Amino acid sequence: MKKKFGRAIGSPSRAEQAHQDLQRAHGCAACHLRRNRQQPGPTEIHHRTTGDLHGQKQLGHDATVALCSYHHRGVLIPGYDAEAMREEFGPSYALHKRDFLIWIQDNLGERSTSALQAWQDAQIKEAA
Repeated sequence: MKKKFGRAIGSPSRAEQAHQDLQRAHGCAACHLRRNRQQPGPTEIHHRTTGDLHGQKQLGHDATVALCSYHHRGVLIPGYDAEAMREEFGPSYALHKRDFLIWIQDNLGERSTSALQAWQDAQIKEAA
């Protein structure tokens, strides 16, 4: 029997998808918090996990934060190396996770992607 691979949390509900679409439209939360003049890649939805640990259980479709491809997966812009990207755009969750979480704590008072999501969602609500 062939094993199916897919999301452990299933598909988002219409309300969850609508919220993720708002997050995506707002853009990368890390870039906004850093006040970057440009976003170095397309916006993606990061599903938060238990303890912000890779490989742990995803918390669900309502526990998400929008990140650009660099801040989310460490995708580099052509002509930049990882150090130049970090200098220009700050730490990446994928490439510099510890520093990324410390940077969130320095700016938002809590060392977690939960704090970044709360900040982003407040920004979206304020803009509406």
